[in-house]
Amino acid sequence: MKQKTIFRAVFSVTGVILIAKLAGFVKQMVTASTFGATIETDLVQLAQTFVGNIQYVLVQTLLTSFVAVYIHTREDSEEAGKHFAMDVGKIFTLIAACLSAAMWLLAPWIARLIAPSYSAERSAQLTGYLRIFAPALLLFVWIAVFQALLDANKRFVPGQMEGLNQSIILIFFVIIFAKQLGVQTLVLAFFAYTIWNTLFLGVLSRRYWGLSLGNPFRNPAVRRLLRMIAPLLLGYAMIYINQQVDKILASGLEAGTVTALGYAAVLTNLVNTFITAFASILFTYVTARISRGEHEAAAGLTTRSASLMLLVFLPISALTVLCAEDIVSVAFGRGAFGADSVHLTARALAGYGFTFAPLVLKELYSRFQYGYQDTRRPMVNSSIGIAANIALSIALCPRLGVFGITAASSVSVCICGILNMVTARRRNGAIRCGALLRQLPFLAAGTAVCVAVVLLGGRLWDGQPPLLRFLLSVLCGGAGYLLTVSPLLVRLLREGGLAAFRDAR
Repeated sequence: MKQKTIFRAVFSVTGVILIAKLAGFVKQMVTASTFGATIETDLVQLAQTFVGNIQYVLVQTLLTSFVAVYIHTREDSEEAGKHFAMDVGKIFTLIAACLSAAMWLLAPWIARLIAPSYSAERSAQLTGYLRIFAPALLLFVWIAVFQALLDANKRFVPGQMEGLNQSIILIFFVIIFAKQLGVQTLVLAFFAYTIWNTLFLGVLSRRYWGLSLGNPFRNPAVRRLLRMIAPLLLGYAMIYINQQVDKILASGLEAGTVTALGYAAVLTNLVNTFITAFASILFTYVTARISRGEHEAAAGLTTRSASLMLLVFLPISALTVLCAEDIVSVAFGRGAFGADSVHLTARALAGYGFTFAPLVLKELYSRFQYGYQDTRRPMVNSSIGIAANIALSIALCPRLGVFGITAASSVSVCICGILNMVTARRRNGAIRCGALLRQLPFLAAGTAVCVAVVLLGGRLWDGQPPLLRFLLSVLCGGAGYLLTVSPLLVRLLREGGLAAFRDAR
């Protein structure tokens, strides 16, 4: 069968992401209007986020290290790849079981740590939720292994369907059980969609994994993976600590802030998901080229992809910051989600809005280094950025509230993105940072025009419904940006910028 092109892979994943995010918006609208932003939702959000962040560490660590090692292992034989997948699953199941048991035992102390300002009663409630969610870590491991297998075999769509499955199941449970169970519905739905996604991805990836009865630690490919994982775990653990610091700071602000931070993250992830999904797709193709010794081609693919993605996501960043209030009003501003909740969530979203362009650099150039099985340098870069994030969050939160927390996150991503570019060039001198620097004047001018048009237009259509204001801002600001950067876009196309999306065998 003819191999898929990057172009087709990107656009097939884009279609699934759009559908999944549309369903996600409906899900958030339903939950926001049903439960609002209250101390009860804060408790569920804190516990679920704590477990979800551990899932993030497991999934990202496995996706990154597994794909790089699996592609090299599969070149030896298909059976070796199957045994490698099962051995990894066994090792990480043991790790997850230990983490789950530790989380259950330490739940009272964890509750105090992540919400130190809560009363004894609230802390006891949070402890209960943490213990309920702890066993889900065992399922998260297999979701991560199955998704990594599918991605490594260039089947990117199923992994992106996790969100769609989650949204459909959660909407169903809220509609059916919310009146009887209240916020407990969110807990029940969580386990329902986690179990479903495990089975869903397990069935689809069945052809890529097989029974392995031996000691997994004797598998040389597993040992290579474990050597890669150590820096990755440290790097993602730093991200996890940073997210928990944000939650601690948010829990000390007014009631509903933790929930507002979560809703802002949902909206931010609408864009972040596209960036990470595209980076994951390119990672598979870049790693394949590196494994064949095509270092110049791997560097060119990464640089061209960065150019095109920056061109696309810069205006999205500007529009998110400027139109945060309208975006939140359209997405969630109904039912129990009143004006105060809208304003609080909008402030959080505005801080996150600065993240998108730096995230392009962070994701592309970290994965480029992972293609060389180098996880140490990206980990060091990430640690530096996170240390800055924690310091800035602590400094800005008392002055700027939730906006200070999210703006600090954006600064952290920017620091990490720049450092990843520098270390990627040290790994492969064919990386051309100068090509991106020459585009900055066009990008800066286009962004400035977009901002000016939206600010000026905001005065003209003030008083209009939020949806109409947002659409006018997108149309007019986007048109101004596109006209300004059109010379750069034409030049990229003439220089073969779209070659980043041609067939990469």
